[in-house]
Amino acid sequence: MSVYFFGLIAAIFCGMTKTGVPGCGILGVLAMMLAFPGTEKLSSGAVLPLLVLGDVIAVCYYRRTADYRRIVFLLPSVFAGLILGTLFMRSIDDRQFKIFLAALVLVLIAFEQLRRRQNWTALPKSRLFAWVMGLLSGFTTLVGNAAGPVMSVYCSAQNLNKHDFMGTFAVFFFIVNVTKLPLVGGAVPGLNMITAQTLWFDLTVLPGLLAGAFIGRQLFKIVPERYFVPLILILNLLVPIQMIFF
Repeated sequence: MSVYFFGLIAAIFCGMTKTGVPGCGILGVLAMMLAFPGTEKLSSGAVLPLLVLGDVIAVCYYRRTADYRRIVFLLPSVFAGLILGTLFMRSIDDRQFKIFLAALVLVLIAFEQLRRRQNWTALPKSRLFAWVMGLLSGFTTLVGNAAGPVMSVYCSAQNLNKHDFMGTFAVFFFIVNVTKLPLVGGAVPGLNMITAQTLWFDLTVLPGLLAGAFIGRQLFKIVPERYFVPLILILNLLVPIQMIFF
């Protein structure tokens, strides 16, 4: 029973992150890990189809506000990151990948706060910054479906308003997650993390995804513009700390 409880919670967070609160995505990843104790890598395969379905809903809502120029510019480095992430996932165990991922998210958020404090205004406009963020996004999305914090830092650095933020998030992750499906589904030896078991599990918790999508959409409407990005960064800060000590 607890397995399906955590799976339902994960599905709700996945829905919320796609339609209104991007910081909830990493919460969904963590909850899905709790649903697959001892086989955390399999949890990564279980959560991905839910994220793709959530992406479809999000694109329907927000595609008109996406910054397609920034998305296209990021994609080459994202695909390079996917390759690196695939190689990395084949060489580590479940515990190692959780600790690495959590530490990386904390470093990125700390870097964004330092950038704001030091007023490094030219950095977000540099090609190097975009390529590094793209590479990290591709890497972390393969290593645990956890590129949300990376893209949160990137979009925050671009000073996007909340509508452009959500549109860019929606289209970007739709492209990336659909690209990932064959990689984690068995096309790469050693990464067959989408199975009949995980797909059936996703079907049983699908109502949670739909409920989360509705909740996220309502929250997006009521959260003031000035609190939107800080709220997302705070949510992305709390979970890595939990992951390190879990």
